[in-house]
Amino acid sequence: MGRDLVEVFVRSGRYALLCPLLFLIPVAVEIVQHAVEIRAGMYVDIAGLQAAEGDVLRLTIGHVKVIALFLTGYWAARFLVFGDDPVAARRIDPVAVRLFVPVMAWSLFWLIAVQDGPLIADAAGIEGNVAAAVLILSLIVSLLFEPLLSAWKTAAAAGNPGIGFVRSIRLTGGIYPYAVIVSLLAMLPLMVAHYALAFVAVGKAPGIVWAVMALDSVLVGYLGVVMVAAAFVVARRAAARGGINLAADAPTAPDGAIA
Repeated sequence: MGRDLVEVFVRSGRYALLCPLLFLIPVAVEIVQHAVEIRAGMYVDIAGLQAAEGDVLRLTIGHVKVIALFLTGYWAARFLVFGDDPVAARRIDPVAVRLFVPVMAWSLFWLIAVQDGPLIADAAGIEGNVAAAVLILSLIVSLLFEPLLSAWKTAAAAGNPGIGFVRSIRLTGGIYPYAVIVSLLAMLPLMVAHYALAFVAVGKAPGIVWAVMALDSVLVGYLGVVMVAAAFVVARRAAARGGINLAADAPTAPDGAIA
């Protein structure tokens, strides 16, 4: 497991170096979101931090950022499956795109459930405590269930129709503890650092705030790739148990079909 975690972090860094434009797309959106936060006074003090959390423009850009990270799921998974190949990451494979659309739809469902849940609950007149409990439950369910879908997401990005939603759950069920632990150990340290940087910036001089937020933006971009890489190593192990190659039968797109 330790070796797999090292691979997750190292190969995520390699993706950032070999696919800089793809890597910087969510980073750029994160920087825009931070600019909106700074303009709203989010890092002036703790009160500003709390008040700006519900800023409509901030939340809207946050949705765009998450969608950019969903696209990273396609680019980075292809990069990893095809041996750290930046051309494979950029290639628009029609079959892979078709297979990845349901993955995006599933991710959008959870985006709405988790990020928009409180707003929906408030509009529906649901009490704050109930809404908070539902949000926490949704987060826990997502953290515990998503590793089971690692093989589906990775195979879809590779253009391999051989592993669907249900088959992914069956394949990964046999290594479920490994899948959850790897996913959490890869993600949580970077998530903690992400939220810690926000608090570090509070009350600091503008130059320091911008520097911290620039660092955080790169961290968010890297975190997005790490989550994909963690799903990849889980998918690889699950597929191996089932005697399946993640890239098997994945058709190759024409040489000119590059984004």
